[in-house]
Amino acid sequence: YISIFMNGRGIPAQSPIPPAIFGYQKGKDGTNPIIYHWVNRKRVRKSIEYAKKLLAEAGYPNGVSKKTGKPLVLYYDTTSSGADDRALLDWRRKQFEKLGIQLVIRATDYNRFQDKVRKGKAQLFSWGWNADYPDPENFLFLLYGKNAVVNTNGAGINSSNYQNPKFDKLFEEIKTMSNSPERLEKIKEMIAIIQKDSPWVWGIHPKSLSLYHSWFSNIFPNAMANNTLKYKKIDGKLRYKKIEEWNKPILMPMVVFILFLVLISYPLYRAYQNRQRAVIGE
Repeated sequence: YISIFMNGRGIPAQSPIPPAIFGYQKGKDGTNPIIYHWVNRKRVRKSIEYAKKLLAEAGYPNGVSKKTGKPLVLYYDTTSSGADDRALLDWRRKQFEKLGIQLVIRATDYNRFQDKVRKGKAQLFSWGWNADYPDPENFLFLLYGKNAVVNTNGAGINSSNYQNPKFDKLFEEIKTMSNSPERLEKIKEMIAIIQKDSPWVWGIHPKSLSLYHSWFSNIFPNAMANNTLKYKKIDGKLRYKKIEEWNKPILMPMVVFILFLVLISYPLYRAYQNRQRAVIGE
C-alpha cells in the first residue's frame, strides 16, 4: 500500500502511537508480534499462509464457513467513490480475495458514513487521527472503553467500540501521569493488549516532505498545529547574501547573442551597400 499509493511516504504502524511520541518503541521492542516476525534485525510480515491458518482455526477455511458452507462476506463502508479511489478499493478487495473473503464496498456520502459509524452500524471502515497534543494519552484514548460511540450516544471518539477492562484500567492510570519509566511500562502493557486483541488494522504513519531555504528557520512541520507563523524566523542578512549568490548576472549568453546578431547583420549590411552603389551607378 505504502509503495503503490503513497510513493513510499509512510511507515507501517505497530500501534496507535506514532514516532516521536512518548511510548513509541523502535526495532524489535516496537514490533507487533501478532503481525510480524523479527528476522535478522528486520520486521518480516507473516505470510498469507499463516493468515489462512488463523482463518481456518476461526471456522472459515479458505473463507468458507464450516457451519453453513457459505463464503465469508465483509462490508467495507467508505466515502471514496471517485475514479481515483477505484484503484485503491479494487486493491483492498483483491487483498481479501487472497484469503477467500468477499469484500463488499459500500460507498456513501460523508454525513451518512459518519452517522453509521456513530451508531455502530459500520462493520469495516478506514479513518485517521491527527492528535490534539503530542502525548500518548491523545492516541490511546481512541480505544478507551468509556469513549465508545455505543456508550456515549455517538459522542465518543472510540469508533471501533473496543472495550477491554484491563486496558481501560491502565489508561485511567497513565492519562495524567508525567512521562516516566513507570508510565512507559504501563503503556507497553497497554500496547501488548491491543496488539493481541487487534481492534484496528493499524495502518500507517504517513510521512510529509518540506523544502525551505537556509535563511528560513525554526520550522518544525507537524499535523497538530497550523498557527506556527509567529515562531518562524527569517535571517535577513543570509537571505540577501543568498539572493546575491543566486542572482549573479551571467553575461556570456548575452555576449554570444550580440555577436550572433553582428554576424548575421554584417552580410545584410554589405548586400545593402552593394545595392545602393548599383543604383547610384545606373
